[in-house]
Amino acid sequence: MVIDYALIGRRIKERRLEKNLTQENIAEHLDISVSYVSRVERAAVKISLETLVRVAIFLDVSPAFLLDGAIAVSCDYLQGELADVVGGFNSGQMRLLLDIAQVVKKNDLANKTNL
Repeated sequence: MVIDYALIGRRIKERRLEKNLTQENIAEHLDISVSYVSRVERAAVKISLETLVRVAIFLDVSPAFLLDGAIAVSCDYLQGELADVVGGFNSGQMRLLLDIAQVVKKNDLANKTNL
């Protein structure tokens, strides 16, 4: 499962601006730091469920509004993580990784035909 914290942060910021509130207003009301609110809006930190609910209540939206579409159950996110890992690989390491991936794919296909 993957949570799109950037989407959650954008929604918090958009709603805050719609209500003509500042990050300071949220921070003061929730007894959190302004820098934390900023980091949440920029997805530089993962907001806790408790804080998300408190923010939602303060902004007069449901937690579901902030989370809608932000949670994905897929392996799409793995592509980004894989790209980060292999970004520094040399050609020999890339060749080895490709060989391993081809073996895994071949085994998967073989297992499916044996079912």
